[in-house]
Amino acid sequence: MNGTESLLEMMKQFNLPVLTQHGKHIETQNGYVIEVEGPALYKLIHLGDVIAPFDDLEELCGFIKTYS
Repeated sequence: MNGTESLLEMMKQFNLPVLTQHGKHIETQNGYVIEVEGPALYKLIHLGDVIAPFDDLEELCGFIKTYS
């Protein structure tokens, strides 16, 4: 399973919608975009601003759920 597939599976578990997917960019709720940077590295972007890198998908999805 690659980084994008892992992310999509975790988003499904957290009930986070995939609004659009373009290559390594996945847009979800409330202006959040996740960029897949590697097999286990993700960049969270909100309304064009980089929030933080994440290497833990549960932490990433939990952050989005908490702050959405």
